[in-house]
Amino acid sequence: MKERPVEALVRGNNADLIREVARLYAPDPSVSIADVTFGRGTFWKRTPHLNVTGSDLHTVPARPYDFRDLPYADNSFDIVVFDPPYIAWPGNHMSDERYRNAETTKGFSPNDIRELYRAGLRECQRVARRQLWVKCKDGVSGPKQCWLHVHILQDAEGMGLVGRDLFILDATSRIPHGNWKTQKHARKPMSYLWVFDVRPNVQIL
Repeated sequence: MKERPVEALVRGNNADLIREVARLYAPDPSVSIADVTFGRGTFWKRTPHLNVTGSDLHTVPARPYDFRDLPYADNSFDIVVFDPPYIAWPGNHMSDERYRNAETTKGFSPNDIRELYRAGLRECQRVARRQLWVKCKDGVSGPKQCWLHVHILQDAEGMGLVGRDLFILDATSRIPHGNWKTQKHARKPMSYLWVFDVRPNVQIL
């Protein structure tokens, strides 16, 4: 029976999302993948056949690497995956406890989060031979919308990366919201995963 086509909109959790991305962009299990914000490895629960090397400051004692300063040589992996902290307010947590988002970003502004992504993009671009898979989430900071997935595309293209695909995760779990009196913007439970192609011989800025 022919497999169903891969669709950009995925309903479920991060593991469901990665499974769909991998069906299209990592069908060969010999492809080398570095997950540089590995957490507890929940991204890969539905794709145990893939060749994944995980690192994380907090949860991988054998490889406690900062994704902005990796010890890998240039072009070490076919694909590099990263999902840095993107919650710009303290007190929330990801339901799968994959990464210490709120703790790591305590006191961060949206601009700080964007710079965190910029630094990660530069370093992961150096390490990747073929692609980057970058997870992110838009949000609201005070009265202002924060279009992080748009900013990431702009920054990545400025570094010479090529936006190949965009997946949207409609998560079945929801991050709890604090007290609020007047709603000014729609809540944004969805998150995104960019697939960027790495162009060879591009000077990393």
